[in-house]
Amino acid sequence: MEHLIIKDNELKEMDLLNAMVEEENQSQLKKWGVQEHTPFQWLCYLTEEVGELAQAIAEDFHRERNNKQVYEEAIQVSTLALKIAEMYIVLEDEGNKNEHKRKS
Repeated sequence: MEHLIIKDNELKEMDLLNAMVEEENQSQLKKWGVQEHTPFQWLCYLTEEVGELAQAIAEDFHRERNNKQVYEEAIQVSTLALKIAEMYIVLEDEGNKNEHKRKS
């Protein structure tokens, strides 16, 4: 069996990717609402999504080409990973504001 080699596209499709992430975000908000979880729970959800991406890639490789399933799972992983990054950015910003207040 010949192995598929895929080249990094250097995020040249960022506008499309951003639109897909925003669409997935809206879908998640509609389905689940705004969620609050512990960092460990967020990690568990992200790990679950990565597992689904791995399964999609394995099925794409071993069965039939299903590019759409792979990139849809990748967008779900990306969306959740970005949400986690944003939460930690906000935490850092809040920490910096509190630190500034204590020094004033």
